[in-house]
Amino acid sequence: MSRTSALVTVVVSAACFGTLGVLASLAYGEGMRPLPLLVWRFALVALLMGAYQAVKDPAALVAGASDLWRYAALSITGYGAASVCYFFALTHASASIVAVLLYTYPAIVSVLSAILFRERMTSARVAAIALTAAGCALVVEAFAPGSHASIAGVALGVGAGLGYAVFNVLSYRWLPGRSRLVIMTYTFALSAMAIAAVCVASGQDLSPAGWTPAGWVLLAAIVAVPTVAAVLLYLGGMRRLGASQAAIVSTTEPLFTICFAAVVLGERLSAAQALGAALVLAGVVLAEMKAGEAAPDELASV
Repeated sequence: MSRTSALVTVVVSAACFGTLGVLASLAYGEGMRPLPLLVWRFALVALLMGAYQAVKDPAALVAGASDLWRYAALSITGYGAASVCYFFALTHASASIVAVLLYTYPAIVSVLSAILFRERMTSARVAAIALTAAGCALVVEAFAPGSHASIAGVALGVGAGLGYAVFNVLSYRWLPGRSRLVIMTYTFALSAMAIAAVCVASGQDLSPAGWTPAGWVLLAAIVAVPTVAAVLLYLGGMRRLGASQAAIVSTTEPLFTICFAAVVLGERLSAAQALGAALVLAGVVLAEMKAGEAAPDELASV
């Protein structure tokens, strides 16, 4: 794969990731609920990715007890938690706003790395955090007269960024050298089981029997486009571009979400919110540029 092809591949991956908020919002319109939708999404993706890995390199799927508990911890406190926050945030805020709030995660990674691993807080990292904070304030219209920003939506959107940051920091530290595809396969499978247990405990119906035909189509789209295709394309492009450059290119994801949400859902950002989105993306790019090639090979979305 040439460098240009790899660049295009990562951009297409970002576009695929960018459809998630819109597709999930449409699914809610069909009467589907966040947790059952997540269970089916994760379970089907784990089966597909596991089958792909089994054909490609079955030995890589073998995991010892020490790896299994790490996968479980990453699923429950990281990726699974981030996905739950993201899917519930969509019930309290627009897909565009939630997509921008998710991208607080590079700033949160910097803070967590400084607190947990005593990494130096450089001036570039401080600037990235400041840009992200200012951008988020504008996106949620914190300073607009009479603003009625949903506290739940903002908290859940930032919570998704926090969960995703935890996943990236710990997976890089705990599972160095592991295949990213294998990590994601176990993460999806264990997240499906954990969320299914929550559904059963809370009395939520996991049966898809009552779903509409449109709901089934949307589930298939969520599995195929912003999950399987997005992850495989990103990993393929990253192998040629490198983790840091691929992460920078993937910051186009919220822009795709904003465009898709405008066309499909009729969402519009105000001028101040658009400026806030630009500041958040500038903070992400600055954080990733200074992270260097040693940064974890992050995926772009939940």
